[in-house]
Amino acid sequence: MFAALLELVVGALLIYLGVTQVCLPLWRNTPLLPMFRRERKLEHELANAEEKVIEASLENKIAETTQRAESIRRAVRRPAKPTSGLGENIKK
Repeated sequence: MFAALLELVVGALLIYLGVTQVCLPLWRNTPLLPMFRRERKLEHELANAEEKVIEASLENKIAETTQRAESIRRAVRRPAKPTSGLGENIKK
């Protein structure tokens, strides 16, 4: 019973690999055995690197916006100096 089940699993795996690694690449006119290509790994790494660039850009925008908000808050909280016009240019 175990041998028959193992035979079915191995057969299904071989059919799957044959279809995905040989038949589909031939149909799409792409290189055979794509699972062994370094290009796939590099494309994946490139996608990860691009995501990190986007995340860093967004983090930078968040930091800039937070700084602007803080400067606006400080400007609003800072009381305006009364200007009387007399004695402003005199140093003590």
